[in-house]
Amino acid sequence: MKKILKIIKREFTTKVLTRGFIIATILGPFFIIGISFGPAYFMSLQSEKPLVIQVVDYTGQVFPELQNVFNDTLKNGQPRFVFNPVEPQQYEARREAFRNDIEQEKIDGVLIIPENLFQAGKVRYLAKSVSDYDLINRLRSGMSEIVNDFRLKQAGVDPAVIKKLIQKVNLETIKVVKGKEKKSGFDQEYFTALTFLLMLYMTILMYGTNILRSVIEEKTSRIVEVLLSSANSFQLMVGKLFGVGLVGLVQYALWVVMAIVAFVFASMHMPAVLEFVSISPQVLVYFIIFFVIGFFTFSTLYAAVGSMCSDMQDAQSLSTPVTMFVIIPFIISFSVVKDPSSTLAQVFSYLPFFTPMVMFMRIMLIAPPFYEILFSILVNVLAILGITWISARIYRVGILMYGKRPTLPEILKWIRYR
Repeated sequence: MKKILKIIKREFTTKVLTRGFIIATILGPFFIIGISFGPAYFMSLQSEKPLVIQVVDYTGQVFPELQNVFNDTLKNGQPRFVFNPVEPQQYEARREAFRNDIEQEKIDGVLIIPENLFQAGKVRYLAKSVSDYDLINRLRSGMSEIVNDFRLKQAGVDPAVIKKLIQKVNLETIKVVKGKEKKSGFDQEYFTALTFLLMLYMTILMYGTNILRSVIEEKTSRIVEVLLSSANSFQLMVGKLFGVGLVGLVQYALWVVMAIVAFVFASMHMPAVLEFVSISPQVLVYFIIFFVIGFFTFSTLYAAVGSMCSDMQDAQSLSTPVTMFVIIPFIISFSVVKDPSSTLAQVFSYLPFFTPMVMFMRIMLIAPPFYEILFSILVNVLAILGITWISARIYRVGILMYGKRPTLPEILKWIRYR
């Protein structure tokens, strides 16, 4: 036990007292928050400039209605859409010039309204980029409203009456947790869960590959031979896993402290922030538990892979299956958002490799019964013991093997070797 503790201390101190750990600890939360909220922020910045659209109205009836329907405003109070009329004859004579102006960004776009719009229900929009989903959807819905109003008038129906009768209903979402009602918006819950999921995914992957590199470095530099003279291979592997795992827990603890300080500061200067932040201590406890489960599940495999490789080139190809077992649960976790109570979500939340992310997402979204959480933890603890036993048998042989990469039959032989 003393030898394992010494190895843990060595791994912990060599990892914590590095510039990389300090930088990752300070910048990690900002990076993850940036990934979660950055795209929406930059989209909002891009929308601060009015969109100027040239309109070619072959019907002669639609253009006067455009500014009334497209009455969106930007944060600075300016209209989001500015429509300029273009005579059809002018457009026909200068088609290529309009296309060149679009490519050179002299104009934002051209909206072509055909003469048979009310019968065919089709318009054309020319722009340099048509990948802005929000813009395209807004143009589609606005033009549909104009066309529907014209059709209603032709049928002798007052569009204002219809709009009054079919007004949308605002839906207030209230989450029921342990028999109590809790006001909760989709955006708030989804992005909070997404931020935690990204942190879980990135730290499991980061510390797993850290184990892989550490094993290969010790093997190629022959340091492992010196270490094995004072401890056996199992003690060396377990000490390495616990040492690096402890580094991860310390980093999480520092992030929690940073989050508390930021929350207190924000709540003092911006009290409204309290309405959008609701992370219970219970969630933080489960976050640590599932990080530990995910870390040991994957890091033991990375340690085994590292022991089989003589350089990083071999490690990249051999570690791909392990990395895929991290990526696939991460992707599947996004589908859990739609129906966290589905049979598929429940099954995946018990399976080793999938539990850390899938079950944690379910806890964030619906708070499943405690017996489900406990059962998933027990199943994964047993799986970790089995994976550790297999990895340790590979590690004890592979750590002293150099040269060519072992084949699958050779690896199986290492596992059976007594």
